[in-house]
Amino acid sequence: MKVKVFKTISFSAMAVLILVMAAATVFEKFRGTEYALSHFYHSPLFIALWAVAAVCGLIYIFSVKMQRNPATLGIHFAFALILAGALLTFLTGKSGEVHLRLGEPATEVYILDDGDSAPLPFSISLERFEIEYYRGSRRPSDFISEVTIDGKNMVISMNIIAKYEGYRFYQADFDPDMQGSILAVSHDPWGIGVTYAGYLLLALSMLGFFFQRDSGFRRALRRLSGTAAAAVIMLFAGSVPAGARSIGDLPAIPRDVAEQFGDLYVYYNDRICPLQTLARDYTLKAYGKAHYGPYSAEQTVTAWLFYYDWWRTVPVKLKSKEKGTAKEQEKLSLLRAVASGEAFNIFPIADSTGKVEWYNPVGDLPAGLDYEHWVFVRKSLDLMGREVAAENWSEVSRILSRIRKYQEKTASEMLPPRGKVRAEKFWNRISRPMIPFMASISLGMVFFILFGIWLAREKKPSKALQNVLLVLAAVLLAYLVLAIGLRWYISGHGPFAGTWSVMMLMAFLATLAQILLARHFPLVQPLGFLVAGFTMLVAALAGASPKITHLMPVLQSPLLSIHVLSMMISYTLFGLVALNGFMGIFMKGKAAETLRDVSLVVLYPAVFIITFGTFIGAVWANISWGSYWAWDPKETWALITLLVYAGALHGSSIKFMKNPRVFHIYTLLAFLCVLITYFGVNLILGGMHSYA
Repeated sequence: MKVKVFKTISFSAMAVLILVMAAATVFEKFRGTEYALSHFYHSPLFIALWAVAAVCGLIYIFSVKMQRNPATLGIHFAFALILAGALLTFLTGKSGEVHLRLGEPATEVYILDDGDSAPLPFSISLERFEIEYYRGSRRPSDFISEVTIDGKNMVISMNIIAKYEGYRFYQADFDPDMQGSILAVSHDPWGIGVTYAGYLLLALSMLGFFFQRDSGFRRALRRLSGTAAAAVIMLFAGSVPAGARSIGDLPAIPRDVAEQFGDLYVYYNDRICPLQTLARDYTLKAYGKAHYGPYSAEQTVTAWLFYYDWWRTVPVKLKSKEKGTAKEQEKLSLLRAVASGEAFNIFPIADSTGKVEWYNPVGDLPAGLDYEHWVFVRKSLDLMGREVAAENWSEVSRILSRIRKYQEKTASEMLPPRGKVRAEKFWNRISRPMIPFMASISLGMVFFILFGIWLAREKKPSKALQNVLLVLAAVLLAYLVLAIGLRWYISGHGPFAGTWSVMMLMAFLATLAQILLARHFPLVQPLGFLVAGFTMLVAALAGASPKITHLMPVLQSPLLSIHVLSMMISYTLFGLVALNGFMGIFMKGKAAETLRDVSLVVLYPAVFIITFGTFIGAVWANISWGSYWAWDPKETWALITLLVYAGALHGSSIKFMKNPRVFHIYTLLAFLCVLITYFGVNLILGGMHSYA
């Protein structure tokens, strides 16, 4: 059998696998996870396709004497090893759960996923279960089970597992009465070791690939510049608009008094924050902006509270399809919650044990509250309302000061530091990147066209223009660092979860990439502005319903930071390649070939980084849930994206990839996989990763 036959079979099987996986995610949406697992991911045909692709691919690589390139050989062999590990897990691994109760005898069995029971070669019992909470919050920060296994005490919590005689135990759930814990159980004696060996070989081989003398990356780089310096670079590679129009004669309290109201603490989104944050969020949700005409968010919210009869006629911002729907009711309910005082959980009350809970002036208050305390909580806002009606602003200010002192006295140990409060108030003013995204997109589009014209005429932009763009990029980078850094400081976790955070992170990476690469690849400057602009646009849209919240316990692993950062870097680079490909479609001859080489130089690290990020995510999942691959829609589409872009790196084996125009069309269409992976899964397909 000719070598080319093995090549054709391998690539054909991989293409079919990509189509099957894409179809499986759609069927899962409409038919359920069990249907997708039984008819697609766990079917004999699906497993056979992977085996055929891997075996034929290895035969082809050895036949073309690829052993002279150890890094390339190692990458392909590592994938085969990972697949072998996955097959061993599927054939020999077992998983299930064990339900333990405090005070009950130790158990020696657990329940498998199919409902059958299986024996444990030891006994396990629950000694203690507790929930830890974020400081000053009712939101859990961790779930902790202390167990005894064969007389040995072990602690199990989120991201901390117990291992004993080949079995691994994970914190999965707990009983409502807090007297019982449900632990996930995993027994995989062969698959994990083989899979992890594949991960390690893959990481070492990908690193070695960049130092391999005749690699596709080094060849493309030599064609572009011929300098080692370029290789090093590649390796390490919401404000109020002026002149807002007046909105009639709507009454509002003075701005300075409203700001004092915004300085109060409030329990909101399971954390304590300045009331300014609540005001900003509610105003954004109701009107699409962090203000209403000339009125600040604090003035707008206090106007709903004190001047409701005037402000109830102001329509909330709705799209035509939202009228008469739950979306409209949600926005109207926000106004009612503010007007009634229900939204303002600003009164901390300590019980007999010293535990502090936060209450609003109209809800149920704890039993046994003394009369003076009850009157203060119930009547403070009413008294303030009478002084507002009399326009006695000094007295309003005095009442606000009294509430603030009460908060500081009652809840001093749980209040956030003043520096963090100041940071949050400043972040509230700069967090919607409206002006930056508009400026970035405008600059990117103008210079994208100009650079394309210069490239077609075999000219280069002037050094002065490049320097101006570098200065503008540096200004944009400084803004992004400030916005992301402030949110990081306020929330206590990095920008690795939530649309606003990851989109701003992607904008930061695109801006940083253009600064680092501009000297050797001038075209990256307009591409960087475009990618940064569009990602900030998405962040600005996400900011219409913003939330700073504590992370779920499972998302606190440091592996999450590495995983998300890797994925965002790769998506950023893929975005640059897509824009480069769009320009390349209209080029001919040497210009088209040059742009193909630019794409290749960016694609190699991008594909390796998404590969690294995907498998780091698998390790994180294994530590957190006991399964390193669950065929969740986002996992599946990340794998599809990886495989689709890997196809562009096989130009020596895939004939049509040698045609520059076809290559550029391919990379442009491939970016659809990135869009589906992030936005399609989040908005349509759902799954465990739909929060990301």
